Amino acid sequence: MNPLVPNRKQIIVSTVSVAFPDYFLRRRVLITLLLLTAFYLRINAQAVSEVITDYNGYWKSRQNSISPVKPDNSHNMLAFTFNGTRYSTGVNDALLTSRGDVFVPGDYRALQVYSIANPTNANTKIGLGALYDGVHNGPSNPRPSNNIAQYLTDGINGLNLGTGIANLPAGEIMFALTGLQSQFIGDGIPDLLVTQIADPSSSADSYEFTDANGNRIGNKVDVVINTVPRVGVWVADFYDVNTNPMALIAGFTQTERNIRIWGADFSAFGINSSNVHDVVYFRIRISGDSDVAFVAYNNQAVSVGGLLPYYNQPGRTNNPSEPTTKTQAYPNPFTNKLILKHQPATGEEQYTLYNIQGVALLQHRPVKGSVQSTFDTQQLPADTYVLVLSNGKEQHTELLVKK
Repeated sequence: MNPLVPNRKQIIVSTVSVAFPDYFLRRRVLITLLLLTAFYLRINAQAVSEVITDYNGYWKSRQNSISPVKPDNSHNMLAFTFNGTRYSTGVNDALLTSRGDVFVPGDYRALQVYSIANPTNANTKIGLGALYDGVHNGPSNPRPSNNIAQYLTDGINGLNLGTGIANLPAGEIMFALTGLQSQFIGDGIPDLLVTQIADPSSSADSYEFTDANGNRIGNKVDVVINTVPRVGVWVADFYDVNTNPMALIAGFTQTERNIRIWGADFSAFGINSSNVHDVVYFRIRISGDSDVAFVAYNNQAVSVGGLLPYYNQPGRTNNPSEPTTKTQAYPNPFTNKLILKHQPATGEEQYTLYNIQGVALLQHRPVKGSVQSTFDTQQLPADTYVLVLSNGKEQHTELLVKK
């Protein structure tokens, strides 16, 4: 006992040890520490504790036994352990069986990127296994493709842990997702997996489901990724996306980074039988400097609109300038008719209406000089649709709903 602090008492919560002389202060801090511990355990319970991939044929690493082998090329996730149960991803179940791994058969695939708001900043990098480009220590010639969406969905079923995007700036990533199956809610099997493959910030990222208009369905889940225990280590090159061709800057070659994976059941997001059919998108609100290889979904529990074209932001163009042909589509929601008001057509415009699976259902070329067009939508079922305007130079999208 320290003689300078009389009547000192000690509070121990988990591995935290703090001393306080005041009774009421002790109670307040004890409650705070218990809440923090509960929060930590909740996040820990949602962390993937083991991962198996096909790196060099077979690679396994876990939280309490990090593999000394550090992948330096593309490798596809074969299985993962969540809350003590190992699930396969469906990539190569035969290999898992041949290795004696016991698992629950699964089917996981990467969500297709629908949009990224603010896709890059000065620090944004494309992370690739150090030998992905075929060069042991330095850049390849030609350089790898500068395409953010590509590296979030590559590999078998999109589950390549050896590529990803680092330092995504504060903003949003939207993934097309619909057809959630209510019978899988609350079954304890993870319906979503989110990867982290570099150095995450200490700020929380927010995860949520939304309807077609971007309104949250259920509740959001905030996760401070650097509190999720690592499950492995890889060796990567980080190419600068802000140059074309991409540059590999000194200090970003042959660098070791941690792999973390976080998962959740639909129920963690407040999804239930009353709101499950309203879900159209999965949204990540990035606090800054997030590093993602892929976001995967349980294909047994979800139907996904994966064929839609990629755009930087719904309702905006994939060109920095505003579209030369501004369009207003109404009513929204629509029923048997969809009216498009636009600037005088030049004859180059084409409107295409897609369903959420990315299938083109209706097309229309406005008559030159016209300022209004109409889609007959009587035969379309009630659903969510995407209207795409292309004028040969840029594209513009609008999310629409038919009642």
